[in-house]
Amino acid sequence: MGVSNFLKNLFGKAKETADEMAHDASEAATKLKTEASEMAHKVSEKAKHVVEEIKEESAELMEDAKEVGGKIKEKASEAYDELKEETQELAEDAKEMGGKIKSKVSEVANDVKQKVEDFVDGDEDPKTSPPEENATSEPTTESPETKQ
Repeated sequence: MGVSNFLKNLFGKAKETADEMAHDASEAATKLKTEASEMAHKVSEKAKHVVEEIKEESAELMEDAKEVGGKIKEKASEAYDELKEETQELAEDAKEMGGKIKSKVSEVANDVKQKVEDFVDGDEDPKTSPPEENATSEPTTESPETKQ
C-alpha cells in the first residue's frame, strides 16, 4: 500500500498545483484584461486629443493658406494691370510709328509717281534732273579697265 499512497500524494499535489496554476492564470487574465481595457481607454482619449489638435492646426493652416492665396491673387492682379497698361502704351506707340511710316511711304510714293509722270510726259530729263537728297555727291563711273 505504500506505493498507492505515494502515487495518491504525488498526483494529489499535482492536481493542487494545477488548480493553483489555473486560478493564478485566471487572475492574471482578468488583471491583463482590466489593464488592457484601461490602456485602450487612455490611448483612445489621447487619440481624440491628438485629432482635436490636428483639426485646430489644420484650421489655422487653412486660414494662413487663404491669406497667402489672397495676397498672391492681389499681386497677380496688380502685375496683370501693369502689364496690360504697358501693352496698351506699346500698342499706341506702334500705331503712332505705323502712322508715321505710312505717311512717309505715301509721301515717297507720291514723289516717285510725280517724277515718273514728269518723265513720261517729257517734262524732265532724268540725266539733267538734280540728284536725290540721299544720293552721294560724287558720280560713280567705271574706268575702261574695270569693264574688261
